[in-house]
Amino acid sequence: MKTVLQTNFNGIDGLTITDTAKPVLTDNGVLIKMAVLPISPTDWKLESDTHATDEQQDKLPRIIGFQGTGTVVSVGKNRDQSLLDQRVLVINPAGVYSEFVLNENPDWMYPLPANVSDESAAALSAGTAWTLKQQIDQSKAANIVITGANSVIGLTLLQMLADESRPIYPIVTAASKPYFIEQMPRLTPYTLDEHPTISGSSIVLDIVGRLDMLTTLEKQLSQPEIVSIALMQAPTLNNFIFVHDEFNADRYRLFIKQLSEGKLTALINRIFPIEQVKKAQHFAKETHSRGRVLVTFGH
Repeated sequence: MKTVLQTNFNGIDGLTITDTAKPVLTDNGVLIKMAVLPISPTDWKLESDTHATDEQQDKLPRIIGFQGTGTVVSVGKNRDQSLLDQRVLVINPAGVYSEFVLNENPDWMYPLPANVSDESAAALSAGTAWTLKQQIDQSKAANIVITGANSVIGLTLLQMLADESRPIYPIVTAASKPYFIEQMPRLTPYTLDEHPTISGSSIVLDIVGRLDMLTTLEKQLSQPEIVSIALMQAPTLNNFIFVHDEFNADRYRLFIKQLSEGKLTALINRIFPIEQVKKAQHFAKETHSRGRVLVTFGH
């Protein structure tokens, strides 16, 4: 079966597409024929540096990717037989960029409602946004500042903050302003240099990971709380913490339900065939965020 492998730490261009053995169905297993896979910044970070994130992925070769969607094609005798032919979202820390994935943990696989497409489920990035929302909910800050608000995580977070009463200041680049306004017409986006004077306490949710940007915001704001998902350490900043989402199966089920009910909307940019996985990663890394970039197996 076709598989995307990382065999070195030479970055995106070091990836290889190779033929590997199809997983053997086990009694406790479900075999999934993969269809749609998302591109995540974690992918290209880990392809260059095993210490780039909290996920320690230093054993090579490894299959890339952590989640994707597909269709169940075989079910082991100890699993629910009604899963056969169901479309599912699957989480697999051992990698998902292969034509078939074996799932042996029911908490890592979620059947999809008929009105949730493979693409929407694959593009789901709500876990990290939910983690940031918990930081906001726990904070007594009077203002909310979000860097990289046009990103998939930023826009998903803002969907979750639809009922938030505190002022929200989305920080984006000038080039991303039109896209942000299209996605969030009720909010006013600002560049780093043009946001208004913000009085009172603030919490900064950092999705970009640029120390210079955070240093500027720290000077502009009144002793802000700074919570980053992109910068693991910032010893020059006061009141700084790094957070990452902890896996929670029930939350994944909730997010899929919210997609089905229209309470969350998946953000999708371009879709590439698996043969162009390197091109897809370069595109996601080197262009302004306009939704999740996806890769598909052309079954």
